[in-house]
Amino acid sequence: RLDELPLDRFLGPAVAVDVRGLPPRTSIGPERLRGPYPPGTIVLIVIGWSAYWGTARYHDHPYLTEAAARLLVESGVRTVGVDALSVDPTPAEDLPAHRVLCGAHAVIVENLTGLDAVLDAQAAGRPVEVSALPIRLTGADGAPVRAVARIANA
Repeated sequence: RLDELPLDRFLGPAVAVDVRGLPPRTSIGPERLRGPYPPGTIVLIVIGWSAYWGTARYHDHPYLTEAAARLLVESGVRTVGVDALSVDPTPAEDLPAHRVLCGAHAVIVENLTGLDAVLDAQAAGRPVEVSALPIRLTGADGAPVRAVARIANA
């Protein structure tokens, strides 16, 4: 439940992983994530799928494999963000990536946009901090967030 998680799950240093250019419904395995990551890092997986928002193709997004989710958890990642509908395929019967991430009390932030700016900042060596604070809903396992990235000056 989101209201029981510590605040640091929703804000902190971020790393963007560029996996753009994948065909629809492609699985994203651990080899594409180039981990491990420092514990506590927010990992933003840039699929490039926000470009399809409002179209039928948006539901055909690439997705994390269970092994990729496990790599993130084992690295100590506390929050995973994607610019797609879900970290799992749509539709999915058993939500394997959700199961692994949520089972480790990680936060999943979906439907992000504007991650190109984060990639550009990262390429320029500028540190990025992300905040994705949810509306406080007692007992909820999901809620809308206002996601923002703070990019340090060069």
